[in-house]
Amino acid sequence: MQLANSEFPFRANTQNLSHFYQDVIGVTVSENLPPQNVQLFVYQSNAPYVLTKPLHPSQQLMEKKDRGIVISIQVQINFELEREILGFGDAMIVLQPQDLKDRIWNKLRRANKHYEL
Repeated sequence: MQLANSEFPFRANTQNLSHFYQDVIGVTVSENLPPQNVQLFVYQSNAPYVLTKPLHPSQQLMEKKDRGIVISIQVQINFELEREILGFGDAMIVLQPQDLKDRIWNKLRRANKHYEL
C-alpha cells in the first residue's frame, strides 16, 4: 500500500479533544448546547452493568431502590445518548429532562407499531 500525495496540506490539531468531547456520549457535539442533568432509572437486571461500566464519566449513583437504581449524568442531549438509552430497551427509563423522556417515548411508540399485527 502506498500513500498518495494530497493537494491539502497537513494541519495539526490544536484543540484539546478530551475537553471538546467531555459533555457528550459519542461524537456529536453542539457547541451552543449546554450539558443537562439526565436522570435515568435502571432496572436491577442491568444495574450491575451500568455501575461497573458507566455511561459517561459524570455518572453518579443517586439512589438505590428495590427494583433498580437511579443514576444521573451531565451531558448534551444528542443522537448517541438516545441510541444508548434505546439500547437498554425496557431496562432503562428516562426520569428527566422531560423533553428527552418524551423523545424516547415517541421513538418506542413508533417502533412498537412496527410489531403490531
